[in-house]
Amino acid sequence: MVEEKWVSWAGMENQAELVEESIQHAKEAITLDVQDGNSWYNLGNACLTSFFVTGAWDHTKLLHSLKAYQNAEKDERMKSNPDLYFNSATVNKYLENYLRALSGFEAAALKDPGLNAAEEVQKIVNLLDKVDNLLKGHVRAKRMASLASSLVAVDLKSSYRRVTIDLLIRGSNRALAVRWGNDFSLLGVRVLHPLYYLLVIQINLACSLDLWCTY
Repeated sequence: MVEEKWVSWAGMENQAELVEESIQHAKEAITLDVQDGNSWYNLGNACLTSFFVTGAWDHTKLLHSLKAYQNAEKDERMKSNPDLYFNSATVNKYLENYLRALSGFEAAALKDPGLNAAEEVQKIVNLLDKVDNLLKGHVRAKRMASLASSLVAVDLKSSYRRVTIDLLIRGSNRALAVRWGNDFSLLGVRVLHPLYYLLVIQINLACSLDLWCTY
């Protein structure tokens, strides 16, 4: 099972190089036997690890990982590997393919109850339920105003430059700070992975909801 780890900038470069070597070794193994599911599985793991150690923003790495896992599943010998289904579901979670993620985590849980796959299923269900309630306008205006007022004053590190979202570029934005949320308390759940959508919430108040997020 590939663990979701966020790497500091100091150790990122060395780890990225090691992971890149793993990707090349996996590709070399595949050239020896293109039908070997274990080699495809190793490539998928390496690409997914690369996604995490390089900042968890490059969707191309996720797509490469998912393709490798799909090729691994073609090998009958790999269908008994619960980690294959768990890791593939993790990729789908980050790609926000939630139905596929749920299916994968459920399959992993059936094959190995010792994995935290069932917990991952519940996290996704809870998150989608909370988002659905937000979109239906079930959050009180008073709650929104309270959240906004509590985040007005934020101490910004001197090494960071304050910018607006429109000034961000695709990929890494080092030493920049934008107004967003330092947690997802509004949703009532802890979100450890990025959500690639914006919730536009309109409320009848003479204020805007400013939240902080540093990159």
